[in-house]
Amino acid sequence: MAVAAGLLAMRFVAGPFRSALVTVNSPVNAAAAVAVSFVLLVLLAAKRPDARMQVSRTFWLDLTVLIAATAVAFWPNLRSPLVYDDYTHIVETSHATWRILADAFARVPGGHGLFFRPVGFISYWLDYQWAGGSAMRWHLWSVAAHAANTCLVYVLVMRLGMRRAAAWAAALLFALHGSRAETVGWADARFDLLATFFTLSAVLAVLAYCRTGRRLWYVPLAVSAALAVYTKESAFCLPLLPVALLPCLPRAQWRRAMAASVVLGSVCAILFAYRWWALGGIGGYADRTGVSAVWQSRPLHTSEALFFRQWAFLFFPVNWSAPLEWWLRAAAVGFVAMLVVFAARGGAWLGGRARLLAGLAFVLAAVIPVQHLLMFQPDFAGARVLYLPLAGLAIFWAAVLERAAPGKFSLAMAAALIAFNVAALEHNLGPWRTTPAAAVTVCGALGRELANDPRPVFVSGLPERLQGVYFLSNGFPECVEMNSGEAAGRVHVVGGPAGAGPVTERHFVWDQERGRLEEGR
Repeated sequence: MAVAAGLLAMRFVAGPFRSALVTVNSPVNAAAAVAVSFVLLVLLAAKRPDARMQVSRTFWLDLTVLIAATAVAFWPNLRSPLVYDDYTHIVETSHATWRILADAFARVPGGHGLFFRPVGFISYWLDYQWAGGSAMRWHLWSVAAHAANTCLVYVLVMRLGMRRAAAWAAALLFALHGSRAETVGWADARFDLLATFFTLSAVLAVLAYCRTGRRLWYVPLAVSAALAVYTKESAFCLPLLPVALLPCLPRAQWRRAMAASVVLGSVCAILFAYRWWALGGIGGYADRTGVSAVWQSRPLHTSEALFFRQWAFLFFPVNWSAPLEWWLRAAAVGFVAMLVVFAARGGAWLGGRARLLAGLAFVLAAVIPVQHLLMFQPDFAGARVLYLPLAGLAIFWAAVLERAAPGKFSLAMAAALIAFNVAALEHNLGPWRTTPAAAVTVCGALGRELANDPRPVFVSGLPERLQGVYFLSNGFPECVEMNSGEAAGRVHVVGGPAGAGPVTERHFVWDQERGRLEEGR
């Protein structure tokens, strides 16, 4: 851990470097080594049994502070334009009527669909009635949903018996983790926000049933589960989550937790069968041969994603494709140093393993439906799949901080953890302001070309993402329409080079160096 931490700190400070002994270009492996070794050392050091705590009397004050912190962190991005699939979904929603309440659950024509997310798309339609084409209103909904989820994480950690300070720090980490830039900054990531809200609600209903034994809790449990899995497929992990939390529960409640897991499994199985019928298969993104990516998982690939690579971004959620600011470098070095110090000395103060194991198990259970998407590249695109698993990481850190040490050391540990993630979040949010703005500029420029010439245009070479932010390879015609008023039907995106369309039409090609579309001659 010390060697990997030293290399990682040097990479943060000096950037990519090469020596006779080692070359460090991408920091992902070093970051994963630090994270995984820290987790293992913490588990080895934990000895004493956990004590159960009482709910704080300052509950509502804590929630207010968490909501305020979330709002402050994401407020600058409320003015960011839309990007990528945002345009497609909003334009499609603008043509929908109240019939979407039934049509969203209908079978996909042809029986070969990608996604079955009726609750998510109905929420799109409901929000469109209020937000329309206003990007700020769409972003405001995302921030509000993220704040609600943060509050649910705080309640969850408290229900697991943690102290108020540890629960508050864990919820703050969930709110301000560096991976939140994509999920909260991208309006189209609402599926993850909404699915996590319903998933956490179902887990809290499970805990209420375990505590009281009243089977009436099966109703909100089942309803929340149904809403979650029909918002996004990642919620199919729900039957595993009560099992993951068993170490935190008294043994007398284990049987109830297992019964709740069976209920969740039954609900998910029934809804999955209907989903399969509606899609004509398992759905999801497909490769060039038409085979779903879900079937392409390989044991070694999955093991590396689950037990190594994802931990690099869980502990060090940085978009390495954007230049690192000095304050991020400083916060990262401080955080790495604190991890090493804790691993060397702090473990002697650590409490029992139960909650640590529960947090780690929650993370692993939550990522199983998306394990084929965990091999992140340095630009951290796709970070939204870590949104729900971060609730498990919050439980883990709450257990670490609760018994790390009395007094100053515990406070310093929490400060280093939060400071680094705040710095990483601000760093990662930067591209989610500049890239959407660049997309608006490109779409507006092509719209002016369309206004001056009645011919349709063919566009090629549009990049999928810039600095880890999804750009214009999807939703480009709708982007032109919403930002210029010119009909989307006049814009044709093609996959080939200039000249792929009819020779009598205009052709535009993306110029990577200039960052704009150039007309082919």
